[in-house]
Amino acid sequence: MSKETVLVPVDVSSDHDRSRMFDEVAEHAGRGAQVVLMTVVPEIYLATTVDAKGMIKAMMDHAAIRLGDVATAAPFEVADQIVRYGPVAPGIIDVAAETGATLIVINARSRDRTAYLLGSVASRVANHARCSVHVVRA
Repeated sequence: MSKETVLVPVDVSSDHDRSRMFDEVAEHAGRGAQVVLMTVVPEIYLATTVDAKGMIKAMMDHAAIRLGDVATAAPFEVADQIVRYGPVAPGIIDVAAETGATLIVINARSRDRTAYLLGSVASRVANHARCSVHVVRA
């Protein structure tokens, strides 16, 4: 029997409450699942002469530090931490495939009209991931 791998995408740009999502993940970890935390730094389009590569690297470095803080505070052991840059939902789906995730546990926080018009990250992940997706309402 292969070990379950749970991918947990987190938005490190805010300190919203992750307790319900982490409770769900802790149940899987308690049954021996490997937990992988990840975040995606969203693509930015710069119309400036600023060094875009340097700015992206700085944003990814900052995201890695924040993700490390989240991992330290998590009530379960984290096997790996991954930071990506690009479109958020496809980034999550790609990491799920690369890590062999058997489950993605993701928060759904947005209840504004933009989410209804454009679709939330959680709904795009749920619709396109090749593994099961557990959406936790925050």
